[in-house]
Amino acid sequence: MILLLAPDTPDRAEVAAFLTERRQLFTAMDPYTADAVKVARAEGFGAIIVDLIAPDAIKFLKKYAGQPDRVPVVCIADRRQPSASSEALRLGAIDIVTRPFRADEVMTALANAREFSAAAERNNDLAAPPLDVPVDGVFGASPVMRDVLGIVRRVAASRCAVLLVGERGTGREMVARTIHGHGPRRHNPFIRIACDDGASEQELGPLLNGSPRDGATVYLDNVGDLPLDLQIRLEDYLRRASGGPADGMRFLAGAQPRFHDRVERGIVRADFADALSVVRIDLPPLRQRPQDIPLLALFFLKEACRRNTAPLKTFSRSALMLLAALPWPGNASELRSLCERIAVLVPRGVVLLEDVLAHVRFDGVEALGGPKETLRQARDRFERDYVAAVLQQHRGRMGAAARQLGIERTNLYRKIKQLNIRWVGES
Repeated sequence: MILLLAPDTPDRAEVAAFLTERRQLFTAMDPYTADAVKVARAEGFGAIIVDLIAPDAIKFLKKYAGQPDRVPVVCIADRRQPSASSEALRLGAIDIVTRPFRADEVMTALANAREFSAAAERNNDLAAPPLDVPVDGVFGASPVMRDVLGIVRRVAASRCAVLLVGERGTGREMVARTIHGHGPRRHNPFIRIACDDGASEQELGPLLNGSPRDGATVYLDNVGDLPLDLQIRLEDYLRRASGGPADGMRFLAGAQPRFHDRVERGIVRADFADALSVVRIDLPPLRQRPQDIPLLALFFLKEACRRNTAPLKTFSRSALMLLAALPWPGNASELRSLCERIAVLVPRGVVLLEDVLAHVRFDGVEALGGPKETLRQARDRFERDYVAAVLQQHRGRMGAAARQLGIERTNLYRKIKQLNIRWVGES
């Protein structure tokens, strides 16, 4: 039986129709009803569907997270409120279905919930405490990414040049497209020019030589590699455009973190850098915001499943904890690639920790464990690195690390001694 917690709206009626059509027994009620948690604890429910649009949906999840013998929770979410989705994941939801949803997505999520319950009995995934991470968002709802999104919203309506600085895979082009898509030029072309492939003269030259694309947004990727002669010409264009008509071209640029080192070395002209960075937005690497990883991973996984016409999947709790603890040198691009491999190669609906271990790579290195090791050998070898990574993430705070690992503090001390673990900052 399914417990459907949602306000009395057309969406609840639609989900109820899905369940009725497929002969699924269910009980529907509002999540803000005083006895919602009591009803949820009643025997007979195999899964709970919670609509996050309800005012008290998160309050219900917080109360339910502390209950024993919980059943899997699937949430219905609005794409425009990603922080609620991330908070739901943090509080133990195993899957997110976003509006507008289809019947097959809801039913697949429920099927994965049943599989999740079976996996939890074997691996104790469900008994783990809620993920000890803050909320997520579109780019991430961590404080630093909320700041980035706030700046993006403010500059989108302007026509000033913007410099986006970040490592490979941090989403420089995605942010540039967001600025373009939320501004008055969104119906005009977005032109991407790679400055490091030798073709910048052929692509940028005509735009500066009397054949401009009025109203277009031009994004210069890896602008630190733009030849000096083009820097001079673009600098001149930007200077003239600052006092010209508002419908001229707008320039956005992406650069690596050491962009201003290139300025000091004379590879990039200082005046050109100043003209291009009226507003500078620094994009933090994924390793500095691990709290953003769970929802990003779930989003990338579902995106990859749809793109490859594979059944929709979700991650187990321990798999999400592992993903949040990994360093991700390739940032979101690397996480997306991993999710693509998992979507294609993992046959189950619930991706387990060992599935992540079998497919994760860093900078072209073989999957952890390598093809010559057994699954048990890979897990045994990884355990030390994983526990050490969690300790490092919490800067040696044993209580916080134990909660994330889902073990007692005394057991963590024993495991540290058993695995001979030392972490940075240990006395």
